[in-house]
Amino acid sequence: MADFDERAPVLVAVGEASGRSLGLEWPSPTDLTSAAIKTALDDSGQGAALTAAIDCIAAIRSFEDSGVSMGTGSPENVPQAYAHAAGIAPQHFIYADIGGQSPQAIVSEMAGAVRRGEYRAVVIAGGEANGTAKRARKQGKQLDWRQPSDIAFDNRLSSYPILSRAEIRHAVISMPLAYSLIETARRVRLGLSPAEYDGEMAQLWAAFSARSLGRDHAQFAKDWTAEALQSDADGNYQLTQIYRRWMVAQDAVDVAGALILTTAGMARQLGIAEDKMIWLTGAAEAADVPLSERANIAGSDALSFAAQAALDQAGVTAAQLGPVDIYSCFPCAVFAAIDAVGAPERPLGDYTLTGGLSFFGGPGNGYALHSLTAMVQALRQNGEKPAMVTANGGVMSKQAIGIYSAVQPARPWTGEVAGGYQPATAALDHMPSGKGRVLSYCQPVVKDVPGAATLLLEMEHGARALAMMAEPPPGDLAGAIVRVTAGEKRHQAALE
Repeated sequence: MADFDERAPVLVAVGEASGRSLGLEWPSPTDLTSAAIKTALDDSGQGAALTAAIDCIAAIRSFEDSGVSMGTGSPENVPQAYAHAAGIAPQHFIYADIGGQSPQAIVSEMAGAVRRGEYRAVVIAGGEANGTAKRARKQGKQLDWRQPSDIAFDNRLSSYPILSRAEIRHAVISMPLAYSLIETARRVRLGLSPAEYDGEMAQLWAAFSARSLGRDHAQFAKDWTAEALQSDADGNYQLTQIYRRWMVAQDAVDVAGALILTTAGMARQLGIAEDKMIWLTGAAEAADVPLSERANIAGSDALSFAAQAALDQAGVTAAQLGPVDIYSCFPCAVFAAIDAVGAPERPLGDYTLTGGLSFFGGPGNGYALHSLTAMVQALRQNGEKPAMVTANGGVMSKQAIGIYSAVQPARPWTGEVAGGYQPATAALDHMPSGKGRVLSYCQPVVKDVPGAATLLLEMEHGARALAMMAEPPPGDLAGAIVRVTAGEKRHQAALE
């Protein structure tokens, strides 16, 4: 073993809280997140000393501040509100960008910062109370979670396009619809019928659901069978032509998570036991273009790139991994990671540590706080093999991946996040006319009534195009030949 690396970034404390654990009737994100921070401080074994050392807090952006308002408002300075409620007094406040990648991306960024000596100890925390907000709206109760502040903070909100204007104009207006395009393209690539592919998704999600039973703060823990996941049982109604309700991320949660990051040297100085320390050994990120403009619509080249780059940086192979949590908003996000780094002998349930976003729950941008918490706990229990956590934002648009170890790595992490991904793109024809072949499609289903279909096409001249089919016939549209008529805002397609 090399000499003790005092500058190495380590996670030293984790904590979670939920509406159930707090016993509050109307918990706010600040209530939940401050409780998770306090739990993390206790988890360190040196709460008082660590509290005094914390000089930065990075808050994961709430749904309320991500364009998905429930009318509750939020604090003017969210990280400060969380810190004040938790009884910590950092000098630096960061409010992370939108996207499920943000917890791992912030961990990687702050890990580099503590290694360079910019901060002593950093809290990374966030919470959602969408379950409470939805319940209040249903009962006609007005909640007000605003708090004033005159303290400056680093607001990381970006204008990164999750959906293109062309996609939105062609009714790709929700994540279930957007991911249905990826899922259907993957089914087509594998040569499976809709029924066969439904079975594959259900087997994966059934295996994930069983893992939710082991997490204290899981919001929808239940051991589903694959057969039940393909039926109407327990309100499992159809959302799109390929997804049912329990096959997608569930955001009606009341849950929060917190991580505390410092250097190995600072942890020792504070008296934190070395068996609490989890070392970051590899980190990578990648961002892609909008889905309709990607060369590969059946998976994620960005995820494949980031996974391999993180593994390479850590000096390990996928076969050497122990605990793994793959971001699981929709089945294709997991399948894409399995395709990139999966091992044939790994059971499907071993690709999650929490049960995933359907069964643990999908707290907005913050799910990876909980997968990282579960990863830390798993490595503390058995640190023989390194761990991987993937975090995904948008339509598999932004990827952040971390590799972790329970022991000091032989190769020190440099403090730099691996990057350099160059997307492979496909040209999109914005005024298509003529024949096209359906590469993929999505179709909303409302109260068992299918709606108009959005088609992603390959035109005769090779370019991509988007078009609508107002009244698609029953059955599988993939591979169908259609004739496209360009419109000012939307293009229309009819079967040849």
